Amino acid sequence: MLKHLHIENYVLIKSLNLDFQNGFSVVTGQTGAGKSIILGALNLALGAKADTKAIFEGEKKCIIEAEFDIEGYGLEEFFDDNDIDYSHICIIRREITDTGKSRSFLNDTPVLVSVLKQLGGKLIDIHSQHSTLLLESNAFQLGIVDSVAGDSEILERYKSQYEYYQSVCRSLIEKTEEASNAKSNADYIQFQYNQLKECNLRDGEQQELEGRINTLEHVSDIKESLERSISALDSDEGILSAMHTLQSALEDIASFGNSFEELLHRVTSCQIELKDIYEEIERKNNDVEMDPAELESMQERMSLIYTLLQKHKVRTVEELIEIRDSLALQLGQIDNFDEEIEVLTKEKAAIYDDLLKMAKEISKMRVSVAPAIEKQVMETLAALGMPNSVFKVEITKTADITPTGTDIVQMLISSNKTKPQPIQNSASGGEISRVMLSLKAIIASNSNLPTLVFDEIDTGVSGLVASQMGAILQKMSDGMQVICITHLPQVAAKGEHHYKVFKDENTNPVQTYVKLLDAEERVGEIAAMLSGEGVTEAAINNAKELLNTAPAR
Repeated sequence: MLKHLHIENYVLIKSLNLDFQNGFSVVTGQTGAGKSIILGALNLALGAKADTKAIFEGEKKCIIEAEFDIEGYGLEEFFDDNDIDYSHICIIRREITDTGKSRSFLNDTPVLVSVLKQLGGKLIDIHSQHSTLLLESNAFQLGIVDSVAGDSEILERYKSQYEYYQSVCRSLIEKTEEASNAKSNADYIQFQYNQLKECNLRDGEQQELEGRINTLEHVSDIKESLERSISALDSDEGILSAMHTLQSALEDIASFGNSFEELLHRVTSCQIELKDIYEEIERKNNDVEMDPAELESMQERMSLIYTLLQKHKVRTVEELIEIRDSLALQLGQIDNFDEEIEVLTKEKAAIYDDLLKMAKEISKMRVSVAPAIEKQVMETLAALGMPNSVFKVEITKTADITPTGTDIVQMLISSNKTKPQPIQNSASGGEISRVMLSLKAIIASNSNLPTLVFDEIDTGVSGLVASQMGAILQKMSDGMQVICITHLPQVAAKGEHHYKVFKDENTNPVQTYVKLLDAEERVGEIAAMLSGEGVTEAAINNAKELLNTAPAR
């Protein structure tokens, strides 16, 4: 339940601290006093969209802090899932700066606004003045039925499976489109692959070909240079002859000192290296022969490679090999598409059958509780001055499975013994309020919510009906905390705790305040609600009578 609300620098509230109790609390005040501001602040704490215009004039930041007692509501798992320390006293804080920045905290742990929204849905249900529009929503009407049917566990499993089903459907569509595109290009991919495969490309081939072609194209120049090299080494005046002479000279003096012997070794080593070079040059000279057929073959091969390089817009044979292997992989995938599509198709059908079974079970649960909902709503409507009303919960089937099953819920009503029509087409404003309260009473009796907040749920009613509405709200508070913003004295008199909202017009800027009324102050406030402008003695007596007739708590 909501225990405390702190509001700082929000709209017309400079600073406000409100303590709340269990049971039935009412909030009253003149139109424009700021009752909706309190509701807006609570919504902001629970993750509503932030607006810098809501910051109190002249201030840099507004702070909303709500304290809840959540003991016994099984929320430990929620805190574990979000890695937040659990405590039965839960404190939510929201800060908004004039720069538009928003910070959210849960038990002093920074959290995303989405976490506040999730937790808020488990802590409190706020019925605003515009919530009656929900009655036009089939989703809202379906939610009412589900709350009574108690199908949350199987419905969650269904929704999870439905999401998986949707992902399988998307994968099947994508795979089918991919297969279609691939098959339409299969011939071209095969042609490209065959062309590269038949070429028998190998790593380093391009460099080898370019080197061999360069050699064959310059055979004459190469042989001339090699022969000149041989002559320079092995002629009568060549290097080898001179080295032999040098070696003989050093041999004659090698025994005369270590330095001469060292020189001899060095010259001998050079002579050995030169002989090796000479023999290598001779071999190369013998090997180099002009071969026009080989040159033509290699030039044709190189031309083919250059053509492929240009075609595929790459620079090396290694890149062509990568393209060839990629094309082979694509061809393999094309061959596997049919198998993958078949697997996905079977999986889709199996999940669909499973969803149909669950949807059938969910539908059975919904249909089974429809009569009880109809009975409870009509009993409540009768107590609210609509004794001849007929309320129907019509459940029809969808053409296919949906995220919530295969049911469409349409709530119908007739207040004058005519054929029931959809609520949004046949109910007046006052009747809508009564129907909504009847449905909220059902939610209250079938949910584990700690707190219900109503913002003028009594719009369009008065007199005895208003008194009955107050009694219903009071009864709802037997099992939960109920807070009601009201303009009706008959409803206000039923509250255990009475808060008055008022503005001080003498401050600049104008400020809104909230006061918890004592017994005497309550009489005055309800008398003012009864008489309007001036509080009369009759109004005071009437107020006392209303308060005295309110059931003791």
